[in-house]
Formats: sequence, C-alpha cells, structure tokens
Amino acid sequence: MKARYKGPAGTGIITLPDDATVKAVLEELKAKTGIEYFTVKFGPPMAMQNLDISASDTLAKSMGLNGETLTIVPREPRSISPVRPATEGKHPSSRQEKASGRTAQSPEDVTVPWPEREGTVLLRIMPSDNSCLFTAFGGALPTQIPAPRLRRMMADFIAEHPGEYTEAVLGSSPAQYSRSIQDPDRWGGGIELSILSSIFDIEICTFDVQAQNLIKFGENKRDRCILVYSGIHYDRVAFALSEPPYEQTDLPPEMDCTRWPTDDNEILSKTHDLVNKLHNAHYYTDTEGLILRCDVPGCDWIGSGQAAGQQHAQKTGHIELSEVTDTVEDNTLRQCDAPGCTFMGQGDKARSQHTADTGHKSYSVIPDF
Repeated sequence: MKARYKGPAGTGIITLPDDATVKAVLEELKAKTGIEYFTVKFGPPMAMQNLDISASDTLAKSMGLNGETLTIVPREPRSISPVRPATEGKHPSSRQEKASGRTAQSPEDVTVPWPEREGTVLLRIMPSDNSCLFTAFGGALPTQIPAPRLRRMMADFIAEHPGEYTEAVLGSSPAQYSRSIQDPDRWGGGIELSILSSIFDIEICTFDVQAQNLIKFGENKRDRCILVYSGIHYDRVAFALSEPPYEQTDLPPEMDCTRWPTDDNEILSKTHDLVNKLHNAHYYTDTEGLILRCDVPGCDWIGSGQAAGQQHAQKTGHIELSEVTDTVEDNTLRQCDAPGCTFMGQGDKARSQHTADTGHKSYSVIPDF
C-alpha cells in the first residue's frame, strides 16, 4: 500500500506491504516525521476522521488508508500526574521541535480567537491531490461543488466567452487550456481564481503565507471568500462558533462560515493575524527551490523555481508544468557522464537539479553491490 502524509515539516510518501497493519503505518509515519506523539486524520476535507489507533492490528488497507492523504497532528504526551500546567497543550515539546527543525504546531491547530463574534478563525486543510485550489474554493460555496465539476464548469465558461478568454489571457489556445484544466493533476493559480470569481460572482481573496500579502480576484462583488496560499498549496479560511477563550472549536466543517460581505474588513484583519502565525510556524514552501519540468510532449525543459516556470510558459505557451519530486522507490545513485564533471547524486530530484544547473543530460547508474 502507498499513502501520502502531510505534517508540520512538509509532505512525503510512505510505501508498505499490502498486509501492513495500522501499527506499521504509525511506526512508519513516526520514522518519517520524527514526531513521537501524534494523531492521524484522513478522509475528505468536509468529513475528516481520526484514525483509530486502538485498531493497531487491523489491516491498513481495510481501513481505507491506501492512496489516502494522512494529516499528522502532533500532540503532547499525556501526563500521569492529575495536575497539569496551565500552558499544557499550547506549546510543542522540545523533542518535537528538535525533530522537525521548527515548531511542531500543526497548521490546523493555528487559530485566531474572535471574542467579539464568539468564535474562532481557523484554517481548513485541503488534501494534497493537485486540486487543492478547487477543493478549497468549492467548499466555500453555499453548496459544495467538487473539484472535477468546477474544472468542467471553467472549460464550459471559457467556450461561452471566447472574446474575453483569448490565447493572450490564458497563455495557450482556449481549446488547449480547456482540455488541460480538466486534467485532475493540473494545478490551479491566478488565472483559475479569476475565472472562478467571474463564474460565481464572488471576490476571492488569497493570502500568501511566505510574503504575508493579499491578492484579490474579482471587483465590485457583494461577497468574498478567503484562501491561503503556502507556495504550492491552497487551504480555506473559515470562522466557527466556539466557547471562551475561543481558541478552538468542536463544530464540524459543515457548520463553518466561509463567506463574508466585501465591506467586512475585520475578517481580513483576523486572517492577516492567522497568516502571520502560519508564517512564524513556517507553513510555506519556498517555490524558488522547486525543480519543474515541462510536460508538453517533445519539450525537455527543466528549470528551478516558479519564476523560471513562468518565463518558460511566456516564451513557449507551455503551461503544463509539474514538480520533479523524489519518490520512495527512487534511491538510484547516478553519476554525470559529461567530460570533466564529477557530479554524483541520489534520486531523480538531484539529477534534475544538476541538469537545470548545468544542462548536462547524460547519466550512468552506479549499481549496488
């Protein structure tokens, strides 16, 4: 079985035998993340459930974990003393901090109290399935719309407005764009947010965690929704009623408030506070460190960073870009065959980075003995 995991220090993949138990999954996650005490959430974003760790001998596949995205939520170990410090549960343990290299606070535990409205501003974490933008936006609508349907609606909308969505606007021909946007592995960005804003007549506000700035899509709208962008991922901002001190809520996501009037600037202020906390928790990916490749047939372009990808798209019209990532299976050790080059690296990402830096494309595999 194979599953993706997402924790405070980033994402990854675990691969285990098909007969692996829940206990084996938990042990593998502990080894991968360095976090000793945690709970696991999985399932669709509007109905996430906790993994029952008491069922440790149950087959993981029978629990529906195969192919899932497992969200790691660090927690403090339970004290055997009946007396607990007043601050218990609010700060990560030093062991977790050392293991992850940063705060062990999960992004879904980062909240902003809003006593004046008797509730909490929080982040609803989306699955890392290449459709996070669409899932985040679709869940903010009065009636939730799944990502595949949103993609089809965008393709239909472009076909209905040929004078507005030209090749110059889309970065490719309308026909090519309409095909690519319906690919479930195709990421969304600014163009998609602008189109969705027009379709649903709503202002879409996006906060960038790393830069801590706000970008608005759609003008002169009555309502707005708010998304958070962490470099390669979108999540949804929500408000939920809660009890004092308003630091957490027990209400399910179905009861969230996810739309506000555009003249409500207080929610933007509270979201800015939330994004500041997320920034301090380092909940973002520096996109200039990404290795990207072009997926257009016949194009061998590989580059480093989002800016390089945008430049390639502008020059060629190619917008089908994907991240080059290491997989669990790729532990291959390679050396560069270019004369005079002494490069040696493990994994596809190391090889791709070397190609991006030098232009060298020929490698030999160093076998295991």
